[in-house]
Amino acid sequence: MRKEFKIYCTSADIGPDRLIRLFHFGKSEEALAAELGVTVSTVQAWKAGKVPVPVVCVKYLELLDSNELLCAGVWNGARAEGSRLVVPAGYQVTIDYAEIERLADYRRLFHLRTMQTDLIERLMIERDFYRDNCHRQARFGLMVNSLFG
Repeated sequence: MRKEFKIYCTSADIGPDRLIRLFHFGKSEEALAAELGVTVSTVQAWKAGKVPVPVVCVKYLELLDSNELLCAGVWNGARAEGSRLVVPAGYQVTIDYAEIERLADYRRLFHLRTMQTDLIERLMIERDFYRDNCHRQARFGLMVNSLFG
């Protein structure tokens, strides 16, 4: 099964797994742009795969990441394993890098599902209201016709 990653680098040696880890698990887009001296739209273009990420930016982010990990003294045991990020949290949790890229879509779909559920509930309430009114009008309409008809 072939995985499609949007984000890519100018060097073939740097795979999308490393890029996703650096760009999706690190700082915000604004912080990355300030750190690398580029605009936020440039970082967004990199993440969307419209423009390749320069090798120097990847190396710089990896250097920063390794220095921060050394300074913190711990990385909570998370490690890259093939195309997955393994996070031990009492039990082994693995996250596929392709799923990380889809998080924004998952959030959007969750919001759409919530809106659709609310709409269906509202339509069901309206349907019940109109059904009751139709039955009530039909029942009282027959009585009015028999009295005055």
